[in-house]
Amino acid sequence: MMNGKILIYKIIAVLSLVMAFVGIILPGIPAAEFILLCAWASAKGSPKINAFLHANKYTGPILYNWNNGKIISRKSKLISTGSMALCTSIIIYHDVNVYLLVFSLSGMLIGFLWIWSRPEKIKEI
Repeated sequence: MMNGKILIYKIIAVLSLVMAFVGIILPGIPAAEFILLCAWASAKGSPKINAFLHANKYTGPILYNWNNGKIISRKSKLISTGSMALCTSIIIYHDVNVYLLVFSLSGMLIGFLWIWSRPEKIKEI
């Protein structure tokens, strides 16, 4: 029987990988953060998913940068910012409930600030 912790890590890895792919397609959903969450969970619970992520030509460089200095590339930051701006425009255009507006904009603001607080390259000493 599978260890309960390993099963939970596998579930987190699979769900976050699905959300990362959804985030690539839909604006406002952060793909990079879900890739990092998937890598963390798969390192603890699924060597197959972890190997897939590190070997993949799209997710591999993101994980390499993260593992070597918690780096998020300028390109990834700009894509995330553009996606959040598009999502903000859609939400405002459709005149959604004020609570949904505040909740979603707050989440995107937190994500925006976190992404842009990460370094873009290794700092030289």
